[in-house]
Order: sequence, then structure tokens, then C-alpha cells
Amino acid sequence: MTHTRYGRYFADAKIATAIKALASSTLIATAVVGTPLHAAPVAEPPAFALIIEREVPALMKEAKIQGAAVGLIVDGRLVFARGYGYADHAGKVPATPDTVFVAASLSKPIASWVTMRLAEQGRIRLDQPVAELISPWPLAQNQFDYRQITIRRLLSHSAGTTLSGYQGWLDYKELPTLEESLAGKTNGRGAVELFAPVGAKFQYSGGGYTLMQLAIERSTKRKYADWARELVFQPLGMKHSSVAMTPQVLAGAAQGHGDDGGPVPMRYYVEQAPSTLSTTVNDFARWMIAGMADSPGAHPLSQAQLDLMYAPAALSAPRAPNEAVYGLGHFIERLADGSTVVGHDGRNQAGFRAKFLMRPGTGDGIVFFSNSRTGLALDRIVCLWGADLAKADPAVTCKK
Repeated sequence: MTHTRYGRYFADAKIATAIKALASSTLIATAVVGTPLHAAPVAEPPAFALIIEREVPALMKEAKIQGAAVGLIVDGRLVFARGYGYADHAGKVPATPDTVFVAASLSKPIASWVTMRLAEQGRIRLDQPVAELISPWPLAQNQFDYRQITIRRLLSHSAGTTLSGYQGWLDYKELPTLEESLAGKTNGRGAVELFAPVGAKFQYSGGGYTLMQLAIERSTKRKYADWARELVFQPLGMKHSSVAMTPQVLAGAAQGHGDDGGPVPMRYYVEQAPSTLSTTVNDFARWMIAGMADSPGAHPLSQAQLDLMYAPAALSAPRAPNEAVYGLGHFIERLADGSTVVGHDGRNQAGFRAKFLMRPGTGDGIVFFSNSRTGLALDRIVCLWGADLAKADPAVTCKK
């Protein structure tokens, strides 16, 4: 299969030869939702795979990144999936597309799917006041009216709640309850509070997603992790994905590393909706493909629901200059050609970094996971992908 949109960087005959060599690699896999990810290698991988092969090892060496995995989606199919470096502290276990990585805030777009499916089933309503689902109210009351907070506002980070992210706990047995976390038992990060009128502005808030998790569990009388498994992971065949962050779930998962490349211990979180996704490149690619327009195979959400998640959330006040644009669980960006892409990044204190970006209308996407705190150096790969997709000059768009 030839993908001409990637061809202009690779007219050189030597690189053409390299493409053919790369095609024979067992690390190239095609993927369609509902079919095995480890199908026969494609005859000719997209040429952008060579950019990945060139850039990732160099970036890992420069940034002291221990291990990473990258997946490339073209036309609604996973056409390239590759692991680099090592998943463990000792440097003995190679990272692969089936290595389980902690994906941190990539939990939030998964949470948007959970809530959409619960809303579809009539178990929650996106615009129902959360205060009707949680009693007693778990946050301190102040001059801002908490009764206006809805699931939709929490999903879009426009509920006026604080606490961007969490510190985590080294001892799994120390994990607080959701109520305790919201009240301030967050290992130094403080309590979740209201700081602005509901709907007035965008403010990234993991604390808001924790409040949403509590609302889901209280109203449905089931654990959020069970809903994520039943409504998202099982229907999409994501057999190695979970938000139940336990030592058992993470046994055999990649181990984190710090800024100097040295090992750091795992940290645990009770805040599952914002923080605890563990998954693989092959699994996460299934989810990405299911979120594309006209994706092969049935996906659990309607196109109308997908469109809603990818549309900018309405605010009651004008957006500030350079303010991030967010839908329901997804950041929304524009490529140089004006096309819309959606995505999210993730990072946590245990040394994990992750990011995905996709253009749903054309079925294109890229995802990477890393088990090093410096792993966001791999953002350059995502930038190069976006520049290539938009036919922009990478030297201008993606300066080192």
C-alpha cells in the first residue's frame, strides 16, 4: 500500500530501499477494530515510519528515555507499531507495542466515552446538576454556585473546579477514598475547590474529573473501573487496558524513570477518571480507530456523540488569548492546513509520559507512550506527523 501524503521526504533511492527493508520487519502490523493487530506485515509501510525510526532513537538518547512505543494510524488502520528501548529498570525487557504503559491523563478521553455510553443508556444526563447525584456535597461551599455544575461542564474543564493533577501515593494501601481525595487527602496537592463561576472559563482540572467519577459511582452504585471495562475496553477488544490501578493490574507493566534516566517507583492513584489508565499501543490504537469517522467495524458511540466530544465547549465568557480549546475529554487543535485534530497528553510523577493526536475525518493518528519523565521529548514526533499531514514545513513548525 502506498501513501503518497508521506512521499515527499523520501524521493532518495536509498530511502526507498530502506522502506522495503522496513516492510519486512515483524514490528509492522496492520490493525482494524475487531481483527487481530498482529496480522501479516504490510507490503509497504508508510514512509513516515522512517521518520519515526530515525527520530525516536535519537530523541531517546538525547533525553535519556529508557523505553517507548509508537503507533501510526493511516486511513483508519494501524500500519506501524514499534517499541524502542526497555520497559524495565534493569534494561533487560524490550519495550514493544504490547508493553503496558501507565498513560496518566489519557484517562480523560476514555472517561468521555464512559460518560457518553452511560448517558446513552439513560443512567446519567450530561446536563443534570451533579449535586443531584451526590449528597452530601463533597466540596467546600463558597460564593460560587456549585448547583450549576454538570457532567458536561466537568468533562470540558469548564466547571470552575481546581486541582490540575495529582501527586499519587507510593503505598497502594495509603490510597484515600474519593471523598477524602476531594476534601484534600491528595499527598500535598490540596482539596478540590470552586474558583470561578461555572461555565465562565476553561481551567484544566483533574479534580473535576474526580468529582465526576464520584457522581457516576454514587448514581449507578457501581465502580467506575467496572464501567470502563464494560463500556469501552471489552467492546473494543482492549484486553490489556484498565483504569483499576492496582499492583496486580500493573504486574509486568513498564517501570518508570526520572529525569536522569534512573529508576523511580510506581505511584498509585484512586482518581481513575483523570489519572489511572494503563494500556498498550496496540490496545489504544483500537480505541483511536473506533473514534474515527467511517472507521472499519462498528464502534460503541454514534457519529453524533463523537462529533460532540470533538467540538469546542461553549463558555459564558470570551476565551482568553491563546487559551486552550477543549471539547469533552479532548484538546482540539488546528494543523497548518486548517484541518482539525484532537488529542491529549499524559504525565505523572512515576515517570510516565504519553500523547496521542488524531484527525478523525481522515482516519489518521499517532500515539506514543514512554516510561521516562523526559518522554515528552517525543512530542517532536507528533509535531513532525502534524506538519507532514498538513504539508507544512517541519523546519518551521517543529523547531528543536
